[in-house]
Amino acid sequence: MKNTKMTKARLLGTSALVAAVLGVSFGVPMTSANAQASATDTQAITIDAGNLRASLDQLAAQFGLQLIVQGDLSGLQAQSISGELDVTQALSVLLAGSGHSFEFITDDSVRVFPITAQGTESSVTLPNVVVSATRSRRSISSMSPTVVVIGREQIEAQLAKTSDVTNVIRNSVPGFMFDDQSLIGSTETFRGRDVQVLVDGISRNTPLRNSSRILSLIDVAQIESIEVIPGSNAMNGDGATGATINIITKTGQVGENTFVVDGHVRSYTDDIGESFAPSLTLSGSGGVGAVDLAGSITASKTGNAYDGYGNQVPSDAMLGQGGFDNNEDLNVFGKAGVTVTEGHRLFFSTEVVRFRQDIDYFTDLTTDPVSVNYDKAYTGQPLEDESQYFTGGYEYDFGKVGKGDLKLFYNDSYKQAALSDFDATHNNFQLALANNTSALDPLGQSVIDTVKYGLKLSTDTSLDSVYDGMTLTWGGDLTFDDVKYRSVSGRDIGAPMEQDGKAVFAQLSAPVTRFVDLSGGVRYEKFDLTVDDYLRPNYLYNRTTPIAAAQFTGGNTSYNAVTYNASAVVHWTEKLDTSFSYSEGFSVPDIGAYTRRAGISGAPLNFASLDVDASKVKTYEIATRYSGQDFRTTGAVYMSTNERGDTFDSATNKLSQQKERIIGAELTAEYDISEDTYIGALASYVEGRYDKDKDGDLEEWLPNNRIPSPFRFTGYVDSYVWDDLNMRFDGTYTAPRSKIDDAKIDSSLVFNLSAHYPVLGGTARLGVENIFDASYENPAASALRGYSVAGHGRTIMMGFRREF
Repeated sequence: MKNTKMTKARLLGTSALVAAVLGVSFGVPMTSANAQASATDTQAITIDAGNLRASLDQLAAQFGLQLIVQGDLSGLQAQSISGELDVTQALSVLLAGSGHSFEFITDDSVRVFPITAQGTESSVTLPNVVVSATRSRRSISSMSPTVVVIGREQIEAQLAKTSDVTNVIRNSVPGFMFDDQSLIGSTETFRGRDVQVLVDGISRNTPLRNSSRILSLIDVAQIESIEVIPGSNAMNGDGATGATINIITKTGQVGENTFVVDGHVRSYTDDIGESFAPSLTLSGSGGVGAVDLAGSITASKTGNAYDGYGNQVPSDAMLGQGGFDNNEDLNVFGKAGVTVTEGHRLFFSTEVVRFRQDIDYFTDLTTDPVSVNYDKAYTGQPLEDESQYFTGGYEYDFGKVGKGDLKLFYNDSYKQAALSDFDATHNNFQLALANNTSALDPLGQSVIDTVKYGLKLSTDTSLDSVYDGMTLTWGGDLTFDDVKYRSVSGRDIGAPMEQDGKAVFAQLSAPVTRFVDLSGGVRYEKFDLTVDDYLRPNYLYNRTTPIAAAQFTGGNTSYNAVTYNASAVVHWTEKLDTSFSYSEGFSVPDIGAYTRRAGISGAPLNFASLDVDASKVKTYEIATRYSGQDFRTTGAVYMSTNERGDTFDSATNKLSQQKERIIGAELTAEYDISEDTYIGALASYVEGRYDKDKDGDLEEWLPNNRIPSPFRFTGYVDSYVWDDLNMRFDGTYTAPRSKIDDAKIDSSLVFNLSAHYPVLGGTARLGVENIFDASYENPAASALRGYSVAGHGRTIMMGFRREF
């Protein structure tokens, strides 16, 4: 966990990306940054009490300053200011008690830094960062040290080299698997298990037919912070067997109006022209009166991609899943709220995604690694994603009853896969025409069309009258899922499904003396699933043998899950904490994948014979955190078990459920060499076994698509050069895995460089990924399909951001 006490923000760079607050937005005039004021000039200042970072931005805009922030200001509050003050006096008032100080680097550039970085104090306290992904709005200081909140400044510091949310998380948290460099999230395992992705507490997962594309299509411009809670967790429903990731979107602040222009270009050095990829983001936030507003629009376009061997990367290296090359992407986000009265607010947010990948050639799976088949032009429809998400709600404060919110949501996603060419080993079952079983369906690529809607209620009720500091969090969920799994030609290739979900939960937390925080909770969940009858279409096997259509008989079933969690955090000293936790989570099986295989490879043609059930995972974890003046570290060991784990064997094209166990360890460390330079590392180990023959013994290693690499290490050095030029050099090593016979995954080692420099009233960025243009096998991509996929080669990204 990274926070003020641990100066996490320094790990990821500087808030120079948010410097130079200028101009006018939302129609509210502000002093131009071009009219710079000296440190001794006084101005009439009126800044209301509130978020410290927002107050600093407002002050910087008024005095025409650039801010360079070291340290995480998340959760810190500033007192109000009113009167005739110079900038030095105003900064002193705003930063009082925050654990931060400031210095002028130039006449118009101010660096804000943690006091511990200057060695003037022995310790600082954790900021009151609240984590909402648990539904209990708990302070991060009362949770496991493995819980991480990635703030906006940390996110922007990574934008020099990546705009992918997946990479932002992976570079900040151990336990998240290496990027497969595609659109899908199938390899986005955490501690060898599934990840639940929330946006403002609303799930984006579609478990009945996993569409995978979640994190890769979330625009980073709309994100305020990211909460990552490792381990199983059921408080937001099914899906979080490995971790919960909650994306918190931006909310406008009345009187703090900003407008941002952010653009970058990216290219592979093997062919700069053919790989040229521009992107532009326009965003803004603020508010007038009782109304707050925030919004962004991002448009991007990409060219070819190249690997470390200098070869063009196939557009669809993983059989229908697509990639980030040769695409057009548009993301529109908006949020509005109105404060009806103190403690009561109505809000509405929306996100619209339009993604299209135009593929030129099929992929040749016979080469090692797989390659572009220039002799075979792509004949299918484009890969597309058309999704829209709507959330509305009511935040309330009813005094003794409690504070909370009621959210209503509607998610509608259409995800069209690419057409995959025949391969005798990896793609030998292909959809045939309905009226000609010996001819392939040219519109046979798959489409997952899902609608998910419902409501979520969460309330924090203070029980101070019972015990000082005790809080009861309670609520419930109602959800509905409708899933259609079809071909582009409109034929069902999986059984249509509908599912109703109902859940109630309660969580109790309390400090027991100032040394121990205790928390425990329970959630009851029930799902009613209806699987329709459908005609499983006919296929061609090896392009010569017809597989006749077959009738699949649907049915009804119910899942019931009662899950528990409990934790204790012991604060031994101001610098040392230890947590002991037990948690349970569960995931509903990917029924769509089972029904697609009906009558093939022995898969049943009757839903009642599938014998699938929800997979409940139990996680045991011990974690500790030490935060000294110059050295900070967290460490954890864990074990997760379940009786009915979901395993897919790509060699036999079969899905199965069986007993399994995963063990692992994680470590983060950071050391200040000087006030301007520090080094750090992230490391994780994970390995697991399962009961393949269901005899009660865990005799087999989990397949590579669950654990592509048992060990991952990232090391980095971050330094300020020439005062306000921030540079970061990092490298990531993934260890090989040879547990599965004839399916060894090779190791990889990739180095990256990023830099930020305030210039022209904004911030210039430069990022280089794979700076040595290393040729390597992508472990996650190779593990998913069972053949070698090359990792991407050297890319250069240049960007500029200016805030008005």
